[in-house]
Amino acid sequence: MSFFDAVASAFRRYFDFSGRSSRSEFWWFFLFCILLYMLAFSLTINEIGELNPSNPEEFLSQALTSWFGIAVILTLIPSISISVRRFHDINMSGWWYVALQIAPSILAQFIFIFSFISFIALFAYLYFMCAEGGEENQYGSSPLRDKESL
Repeated sequence: MSFFDAVASAFRRYFDFSGRSSRSEFWWFFLFCILLYMLAFSLTINEIGELNPSNPEEFLSQALTSWFGIAVILTLIPSISISVRRFHDINMSGWWYVALQIAPSILAQFIFIFSFISFIALFAYLYFMCAEGGEENQYGSSPLRDKESL
């Protein structure tokens, strides 16, 4: 799958948490997100200004209404859905996304040891995103085979 096909597919399947996504689809969309975030951050850096440590709500409000915040908001759901479909491709439940990304991030805010666990969970997540998908499984047929038959 090409870069533009992967990005179009991710946005076309915005709220689709079923089925499967190939490694190339996931990693091309991941690259798109990184490039978009870098561009948006470069446009935002002067807009946010100097940090005010006494008012974090103001900073958060500025960050979320900046170009960077808009980019993150626009890509958040497709990033989650493509990750869930990627887990499906390796015959794992999409709930692994919650276990490896969401839960450690939230728990790290409250319990210090979860900061380390969150770091380890990130590498586990990346490992699974790099794993090769198999043939047909409970989540459908291989996304690579589907593309070849077109």
